[in-house]
Amino acid sequence: MTDIQSATAVDAVRATPMERIKVRLGDVGLAPENMRFDEPADDGVPQLADTVLAAGILFPPILRRGRKGEQPFMTLDGRRRRFGLLHLRDRGDITDDYEFEALLAVTKAQQAAAIFLPNTESAPVHVANVIMAIGKFRKARMDTTTIARALGYEELEIKRLEALASVHPTVLNALRQGRLTLKQVRLFARVPDKK
Repeated sequence: MTDIQSATAVDAVRATPMERIKVRLGDVGLAPENMRFDEPADDGVPQLADTVLAAGILFPPILRRGRKGEQPFMTLDGRRRRFGLLHLRDRGDITDDYEFEALLAVTKAQQAAAIFLPNTESAPVHVANVIMAIGKFRKARMDTTTIARALGYEELEIKRLEALASVHPTVLNALRQGRLTLKQVRLFARVPDKK
């Protein structure tokens, strides 16, 4: 191991975790270094806002302290969550005084990681996982509207996918692995004998 590799390994072990803080919505802006800074809010933001209203912010946004001429905190990761909160504010559900938990990136390394890593380390949710979640929510006696808000789907789509929640877990696992299509899973759902 070279001296540089050794120093990097030691730094990685000593890496300081980001600080968990509570911030006011009115104190949070969008950092220009955010990878999607120039992109406007997409059509899915109102649905995300409904999910946030129903379940809160599940993954805290990552912020840095504001610089001269900026808001007190600036969003490095969490642009859509911020847009969702702004949508709720504009709709009158919350105010600028709404507080939420966030992570504060203090060091340059933390800030660089916050800009890049969240976009590369997460994978999209597979429809098989959504189907399984719908089944669990139904067992917990949640209604369609609540499920739709929690998962960020339209109610009609929840009703369509709910019919597939009763298929055997092996079928959903095959769907997740790409060995079955959604159409084939729908055919399994019509089979009266689940065994």
